[in-house]
Amino acid sequence: MPVTLELRGVRFAYASEPILDGVDLSLSAGQFVVLAGPNGSGKSTILRLCAGLLAPQAGRVVVLGGSPTDPAVRRRIGYVPQGLRPPGTVPVSVREVVGAGLVPTRGLFRPLGRAEWSRVDVALDAVGMARLAAECLFELSGAEQQRAMLARALVGDPQSILLDEPTTGIDQRFRPVIADELRARADRGATVVVVTHDPEDFHHVVDRIVLLGEGPIRELGHEEFHAAGRSP
Repeated sequence: MPVTLELRGVRFAYASEPILDGVDLSLSAGQFVVLAGPNGSGKSTILRLCAGLLAPQAGRVVVLGGSPTDPAVRRRIGYVPQGLRPPGTVPVSVREVVGAGLVPTRGLFRPLGRAEWSRVDVALDAVGMARLAAECLFELSGAEQQRAMLARALVGDPQSILLDEPTTGIDQRFRPVIADELRARADRGATVVVVTHDPEDFHHVVDRIVLLGEGPIRELGHEEFHAAGRSP
């Protein structure tokens, strides 16, 4: 499968504190990858670099064959940071918020057609939010808002999916639903990269587990990753 996400000798520091130093990482289309490691190891920083929100201070980040800051590339990236909450309090339905995820490909002033709204409904169903589609987003719980924002990131069928702690705070019954949906996206050719402190949520769907923060980047085996999810 073609390489879709690559870090080459990447260095990044906040102030004078290096978070990433000479990191090399190569991911391919169709892979479901978990980034694991302690707080401060650079997991979220890698996602921000790949989403084009940060620039490496040395080295290069290539996503889908180009720079993640290129608008043509960014519209093919689905990114949800940790703890994302939609801004403002303007009354808006869940369905409308998810539909806004199609703006980068559809255009700001072109109304969504029947086919686009159908995609919105599919994305909502995929994260267990179909029954709440007509509800006001700001009247929902934080976990429900989080699932809505996940659907918003997925509705445009991104080829690179970058998610920071997507299941934190979400009810246990919906966690397998999200994991299976992400696995299905990878099976259709997307590169899925998840940062998680809850390995148990993804052990059955992940292809690669990349460990940061304990010396050079290394890969964990599934048994070691699975055991981490069961540790007290």
